[in-house]
Amino acid sequence: MKVQLSHKPVSADALFLFVSEKAWSQKEYSSTLLPESIAKEAAQQKKEKIFEGKEGEILQVFSAFSKAKKIFFVGLGKEKNGLSLRKVAAKAVRQAKKSKVKHIAFLLPKKIDVSRIIVGSLLGNYEFKLGDQKDIFWTSRLTLLTEQKISNAQIASGVALGEAVNFTRDLVNYPPNFMTPRIMAQKAKELGKGIGNKIKVRVYGNKELQKMKMASMFGVGQGAHEESQLIVLEYVGGKKGEKPLALVGKGVCFDSGGYNLKPTGHIEEMKSDMAGAASILGAFSWIQKAQPKRNILGVIGAVENLVSGNAFKPGDVLTSLSGKTIEITNTDAEGRLVLADCLYYTATKYKPSCMVDLATLTGAAIAALGYEITAFETNTPGLVPKIKKASSQSDEEVWELPITDLFREKTKGEISDLMNWTAGVSAGSSMGAAFLENFVEKTPWVHFDLGGTAFHGKYGDELNPKGATGVMVRTLCALIEDQKFPS
Repeated sequence: MKVQLSHKPVSADALFLFVSEKAWSQKEYSSTLLPESIAKEAAQQKKEKIFEGKEGEILQVFSAFSKAKKIFFVGLGKEKNGLSLRKVAAKAVRQAKKSKVKHIAFLLPKKIDVSRIIVGSLLGNYEFKLGDQKDIFWTSRLTLLTEQKISNAQIASGVALGEAVNFTRDLVNYPPNFMTPRIMAQKAKELGKGIGNKIKVRVYGNKELQKMKMASMFGVGQGAHEESQLIVLEYVGGKKGEKPLALVGKGVCFDSGGYNLKPTGHIEEMKSDMAGAASILGAFSWIQKAQPKRNILGVIGAVENLVSGNAFKPGDVLTSLSGKTIEITNTDAEGRLVLADCLYYTATKYKPSCMVDLATLTGAAIAALGYEITAFETNTPGLVPKIKKASSQSDEEVWELPITDLFREKTKGEISDLMNWTAGVSAGSSMGAAFLENFVEKTPWVHFDLGGTAFHGKYGDELNPKGATGVMVRTLCALIEDQKFPS
């Protein structure tokens, strides 16, 4: 979708007037942008309570206004900010798609967060379908009618962020035979193409993994026909020698559960088990356009956890890159095995200022926080306010869960240094984080558990259609933009 700004009326297929739930006031809008006939119609509709401006309320009205074929009033509700604003913008675009209009104009009040409107609009325009897309209608152009002074760079930034989330959604929504480790590596390589591109991409296959002694990650994928891929993306936008901010992702392109096979009702959605890796690729697609002035590292472990004669088994003991041995007590706790090697590799080879990992790690995150709040754990309490600030700016709700000495003790093995899963401890997200903590060395580290928030298989809403949500891309980009993070 092309987004542009205008300080004067424009011709469009549809005009959407955004109206709050407060009493009608024409003063909220620029007099040069709000046609008198539409202002009178809005006042009348409000007076008669036909349209009250409630959040997400949409009413089509009929007017002789010549610059738009269709006119809609859109309710902003009581608030004009935050997540609700993104949702309202997304719902307006969905209405435009439903009404088959290509070029839409949003007539906005004077004081409104235009960046949230832009991102929400792009997210609302999203649909996913393989093959013939002739029956999908796309709204291709959005004109923002406002007296605010918004630069082209600010518009481009909002568009890049919305496109990054949609790119992430695509990666997760692909069927597993369309998004294998090899294909994920190819998608990463494409981010490194182009003249003047500052992103370098390296990919390592099974031979390299074995040579590098990444047996924990290799073990998860050894039952698959397709090779596992360690994907490393390096972006240099800061000073030479400056420690990078590292993003580490779980990229299990399909998770059968291994010999601890997942049941029907759950296994069908396991194409989404690479959502953490997808969010990192989404962030790098934004980095490619935004070119932040800092160094960013991305490390992804892309594997398939399948059942075969070569697959790892319950009772096996794997030796991780760190040298710590791990008894496999559950082959369905595989993501932490992939991350163990990726985190240690990142911490020791690149010595980053901070590591942020993302993974659809546990169903326990759903039991704790549901499908709308992302769990996170950290070894550095001072990072918590900064994480919450970034998530608040991005309207992606997070909640910190603890790592305690009890959880650390429960990860220890009897015949090995560690167990990848411990029976009888219900705090699964915290236990997963306690396991991962063994591989971060002394690096400041944050773990995001996307188990409930990355993929909504049973429902959608105004902002997120059924399927992949692209969660945490916006928060990652906010952290990258914060030059003081993590210090």
